[in-house]
Amino acid sequence: MMETKYTLLTEKEAIWAQMLMEVLKDNNIPCVSQPVYGAGLTLKTGIQERLKVYIPSDNLTAAEELLQSLFSESNTSEEGSCPATEKGNRQT
Repeated sequence: MMETKYTLLTEKEAIWAQMLMEVLKDNNIPCVSQPVYGAGLTLKTGIQERLKVYIPSDNLTAAEELLQSLFSESNTSEEGSCPATEKGNRQT
């Protein structure tokens, strides 16, 4: 059995990483995440958890396109800021 090689796609605040992971799964791109800080540190310090999102290397191009469409560089606020919903692409 061949082992799947995973590649780091991005690191984002947990809420945005979870949204990205839903979009990836909706587009048949498997993904996993790993917390950056851990529950103990986030509870003790009050910082927001960040997640590293990993995808199979074979899906990197498609995943990067989805990432770009959700979190375009035209956002002027913090990297993990609200994605395309700010641009009127919000689904209701």
